[in-house]
Amino acid sequence: MSNRRYRLGAALAVFAASIAAWLPVTSAQAADADGPVVRIHVQDDNLGLPLPPTDDPPQVNWGLDNDGPGTAKDVTIKADLSDVIDWVTPDATVPADHIYTWSTRDVPEGPGDGSLIGLSAKPGTPLGTTGTVTLSGTSTNGTVVPVTVKVTVGTNDLTVNQLKTRKGDKPGSTIDTPITISNVGTLPSDGVQLRMRTTIGLGYAVHYSNCVYSKESPDGYGLTEQALCTFDTVVEPGKSYRVDQPVGLDVTEQALFDYFSHEALPLSGPGADLRSGSGPVLSLVPAGAAATDGVDLDRQHIDADNTADMVADGDNVKGERGDLVHVTMSLTNEGPGWVGYNASDDQPALMFTVPTGAKAVEIPELCSVWHIDGPSGEQTPGAPKYICQSSPNEFTVGDSRTFEFGLRIRANAKTTTGEAKAMTVYGNVMAFDDNHANDTSAVTVEVEGTDSTATPSPSASPTSGTGTGGNDPSTQTVSSDGTGSLASTGSSGTVRVAAAWGAGALLLGGGLVVIARRRKS
Repeated sequence: MSNRRYRLGAALAVFAASIAAWLPVTSAQAADADGPVVRIHVQDDNLGLPLPPTDDPPQVNWGLDNDGPGTAKDVTIKADLSDVIDWVTPDATVPADHIYTWSTRDVPEGPGDGSLIGLSAKPGTPLGTTGTVTLSGTSTNGTVVPVTVKVTVGTNDLTVNQLKTRKGDKPGSTIDTPITISNVGTLPSDGVQLRMRTTIGLGYAVHYSNCVYSKESPDGYGLTEQALCTFDTVVEPGKSYRVDQPVGLDVTEQALFDYFSHEALPLSGPGADLRSGSGPVLSLVPAGAAATDGVDLDRQHIDADNTADMVADGDNVKGERGDLVHVTMSLTNEGPGWVGYNASDDQPALMFTVPTGAKAVEIPELCSVWHIDGPSGEQTPGAPKYICQSSPNEFTVGDSRTFEFGLRIRANAKTTTGEAKAMTVYGNVMAFDDNHANDTSAVTVEVEGTDSTATPSPSASPTSGTGTGGNDPSTQTVSSDGTGSLASTGSSGTVRVAAAWGAGALLLGGGLVVIARRRKS
């Protein structure tokens, strides 16, 4: 490797969180500096090298963050490998002084580019051999704060058991959740932290004294309620350990589509005493050989026996022929369950059938022309039907999302009525909603100065792709500023939505997505 560089992007946020403990130190250095202060972020400051080596070696993986003020000029980053070079083979050519240097460049304020260098243990190196790699740098007008990476031959790879999907648990019940941890690496872990998270429909039945409970930012599955439990048990390689009692999860009144996740994190030294209360202690006990079917992080899907009532609310406005009037419709969850329907891209949505005596000329950002197989992604004025999806697509109890359309009253119009209807984004009935009496609400434009009662509107059937009275069903492609994308689950309408206006996101596998949430009572 001569010089590999990449854009860290969202990963820098993860790095920043991992080094929060030493930020006060760098802040003090920044206060004494005359120019910009550049911090080096590393993805992993405790790097384990597998033995025998693999084709994809672990990497000293770093990025930069310029705290300012101003641009740091002529920044040069170096990796000092002298402490590990005798038993490590880098994937780049290293000079005789064992210091690898990356190209010099200017670094503006904020997150900046990073790079990496791969390391492999030389055959025959004893397990447990350890050393450090120091990353440092210089700038002609500022300061670069160094960072050290610990490198060890061998790994302590911890996995957890996979839990089966559950369906039918009733609110008010408690789920007993067995948890095991296995070390499938080659080195012992001096301690371990068990990180558990749930969505808001689940609660921890017992609070243990060696666990810290907190509310975290939601991931792509809405997991927010965290329990971080610390054990000082040495987890030996090739062995598994079970939590001495099942973790109890309360199914709350708002449970519906919920998740429980757990993962095990090795401690590099004796764990801190994180006892936070007077409750019982959760312990680890030996459970035989390490499991071969474990995973780094398990996410269990729990569908409770519950419902959520999604309610459509229409509008009634007045105007004269030729006027531009605005109608505001809403989609609200009246409970009792919350809706975080991430197992499908068929999310809650609002269908708007335009009154035939008016023409839609202003289309909300998250609404598009309805096609027979789903959202088109087009925001063409004059269509007979539009489908509106919210972002984010989760609805806690009481959540309401509004959509405002601008309608031009036609020259020959009389009082005219359309409708707002709660349904899924692909026109299906929401199976978890057992009250369909409030799925539909009228949207009426009262035309002043006429002697007629009403102009008939097109059918609100979600399978209808055409309209009458002048709303043009033909469309042309118009770009939309979507805020996300729907995950593909085979629906025929998904590709167009993802390309043009995607309003929700379904994460599969272990990826993480950060979703901004705005709640409105």
